[in-house]
Amino acid sequence: MARRPLALLALALFSAAAAVAVWFAALGVPRGRALDATAMQAFSGVAAAPPLQPSIMGVAHLADPAPLLIGTLLLVALALVRRRPLMALLVPVIIGGANLTTQLLKPALADVRLIELYGVGTVYPGSWPSGHATAAMSLALCLVLVVGPGLRPLAALLGAGHAIAVGYALVALGWHLPSDVLGGYLVAATFTLLGAGALAALEARHPQHVHPSRPPASAPVSVPALAAGSAALVALAGVVVLVQAPGMTLSALEQPTAIVAGLGIGALGLTLTAGLAACCGAQANTDLRRRTRRRRPNPAAAVRRRPARRACP
Repeated sequence: MARRPLALLALALFSAAAAVAVWFAALGVPRGRALDATAMQAFSGVAAAPPLQPSIMGVAHLADPAPLLIGTLLLVALALVRRRPLMALLVPVIIGGANLTTQLLKPALADVRLIELYGVGTVYPGSWPSGHATAAMSLALCLVLVVGPGLRPLAALLGAGHAIAVGYALVALGWHLPSDVLGGYLVAATFTLLGAGALAALEARHPQHVHPSRPPASAPVSVPALAAGSAALVALAGVVVLVQAPGMTLSALEQPTAIVAGLGIGALGLTLTAGLAACCGAQANTDLRRRTRRRRPNPAAAVRRRPARRACP
């Protein structure tokens, strides 16, 4: 097997191991359970503000089954437009496999967690991992996988923003604990990496034609510009939330566990999408150089040999 499928398989195993570690820390360690509950209690205070609750709920519903199906069909269509039929076949397998696995893990790993929200005890019998978080992150990662090399940085930023916004909304509404969101992200990453490895192995057996003179596509937006744009969007969202619900927001920011949970969700979302974009971009450039080298004409072979002179009879 080539190096790239093996590397992607190793990353998939690492992602699965990280998911197991999150599950054990959140459900198997008493201190982890307490911190998880405290973080969600602080987050849920923001969504309790009447001006923000409809907007936050609308963000959470972006990962419902209907948007997930529409997003999957659009990604399949994009892969077909790019003449990547193997990728078009694997995208629904990745998204379907990740979300089906999440729905199977919930009852299999069900553990009752009683958390007090708004003065009322709320029971979470089987919420790990989050299905909405899995749906949002699987779409985000498949978007990074499907688009061309030049658009991958932008796709990573947009996909991470979508998945992180859904994750924050789920915790703020009290639908899921932070560990549920992290688990959903990692389940989606595991299946995406497995699918990317399978795609690399299949395309190695059936290489596609690449014009030898075509240079590697460069990103239309620089990485510093994307970082500045993402920081500006985060700052703008923070200002809007602070203006709409100043008391609730300041109360949440006073909780260290809420800050750590928020940073953890955001960091993992950005790491997964940006990491996949970096892996795909590096491999695309390597494949292009290898194919160009194979198709480059050999100057020595182009020299015609002169026919041997016949001896005079």
